[in-house]
Amino acid sequence: MFTLAEFQELVVQQEIEHLEVFTGFETENRYSIMTPEGEPLLFAWEESGVLGRQFLSSHRALEIHVVDGDGQLVMTAGRDFYWFLSQLWIADGEESPLGSLSRHFKMLGRFFTLNDPSGNTLLDLKGSLFRPNTFIFEREGAEVARITKQWGGIGRELATDADTFVIQKNTDEIDEDMSLLILACAFAIDLEFFESKGSH
Repeated sequence: MFTLAEFQELVVQQEIEHLEVFTGFETENRYSIMTPEGEPLLFAWEESGVLGRQFLSSHRALEIHVVDGDGQLVMTAGRDFYWFLSQLWIADGEESPLGSLSRHFKMLGRFFTLNDPSGNTLLDLKGSLFRPNTFIFEREGAEVARITKQWGGIGRELATDADTFVIQKNTDEIDEDMSLLILACAFAIDLEFFESKGSH
């Protein structure tokens, strides 16, 4: 049985929903989590209300469920509806809290803190306005990981909001719980910044 901590790089690929492509009707997101070689590791899906998806867009309340190849739950993440600053809670497969991702006001750029269950900051997560597809995790100012949205090709980019993200870890000190927290951040980034076509 694998652990996420053993992988220095992961690919998170949102599945193309054909109903959404042809009708523009917003459907629940689904993701495959793979190795860079394309070996499937985990599968994730969104649970949310139809009205929320159509009218509240990226601000909607939702839950993300992540399972392994045997269908065993390994992580859940969720948030309530928000107006301005989002907060995502994250739990392991036994529904024990792992932590949360909180967005903070920043005049230029995007700034989050990744927190433990008590609210203590574990990592800062920063996104520059000049590199809108790259998000850097820092500990005491040093980069420990990053999430990068990959260019999907002109056809995919124009036809759908399905995205692909690459998670890269720069240290072996990231354990399994932190690996799950970072994975949850990839979902949050997609949902908050790349949810709608044309928002890239």
